[in-house]
Amino acid sequence: MPIRHSVIHKIDKKPDGTPAALHLAGAEQDESGARDDLMSQLNESYNATTGKAWGFFHAESGAHPFSGWLGKYLAGATDFLAFSTTAVEHLTKLMEESNLTTGGHALFCHYQQGLTDYLVIALMQETEAVTMTEELHLMTVKRLDLDHIRLAARINITEWKSNP
Repeated sequence: MPIRHSVIHKIDKKPDGTPAALHLAGAEQDESGARDDLMSQLNESYNATTGKAWGFFHAESGAHPFSGWLGKYLAGATDFLAFSTTAVEHLTKLMEESNLTTGGHALFCHYQQGLTDYLVIALMQETEAVTMTEELHLMTVKRLDLDHIRLAARINITEWKSNP
């Protein structure tokens, strides 16, 4: 599964109603085994999820700007980091308006599987896990909770480009 681009921003939103704080990534994720494992596990989790809904893009407008941003990125008019930044800023605004109680890590990933290109956008929470140190001591660490993803979308870019 070749990964073309990936970036993770953080939307810090507490359930107490305080405004969300957006922490933007300064760069895309570096190519690494950890990044590839994350995407592989996320893809498996997404595929195993039942009850997924299907959607479509509204025509680009002020109320529905995403398809325009995606089209500009795919045409090379903007880079992936700029595209994801614009999209996550809009997502944060929508979260504020809908009173979604918590934020999370907003993953944007453009990857290829077989002959098909996909864009995944997922809002992932952190959870605590216990691990063992080399000295055989228990240690609590934070990890991304891929088993309980609340919001995710996978866009078949290849299909969308050929059948807008």
